[in-house]
Amino acid sequence: MHGAIQQLLVFWALAFLTLGAALICLNIFCSLIDNGLELLSVGKELGVAGIASLVEAGSLWLVVSFVPAAGRAMIIPALIVALIYKVAHFEDWNRFEVILLLLFQTVIGCLGACLVFGQYKSAMVVLIGISVILGIIAGFAKFFDT
Repeated sequence: MHGAIQQLLVFWALAFLTLGAALICLNIFCSLIDNGLELLSVGKELGVAGIASLVEAGSLWLVVSFVPAAGRAMIIPALIVALIYKVAHFEDWNRFEVILLLLFQTVIGCLGACLVFGQYKSAMVVLIGISVILGIIAGFAKFFDT
């Protein structure tokens, strides 16, 4: 297999795994704050995640392969993924769920990278930071729900 295609497939698999894990985390978090998360059927969710992760993987592959200094350009695929999920869950989700999905995916990716590269202190900082942020969000959600 050609090296570029193999690299793209690895990026796609990693993006798909992080996006799937982010959906699971989002579902758990929304059930903890008593905010019902409406998901599509498993097949449809897998299809949406596959398309969204392909966009992310293709964009990351282009940046890594051709313009390594343009890491800030990855905001565009993040916006495209947010748009894909907003369109797929148009009536069910608001921007709160979409932003949390991207936040969870980013945190899962950062945690995975920190653990793979042996940066355990950085992983703890990320984990504590996201716990504080989610605690604040949960507090506001409970406060404004009543």
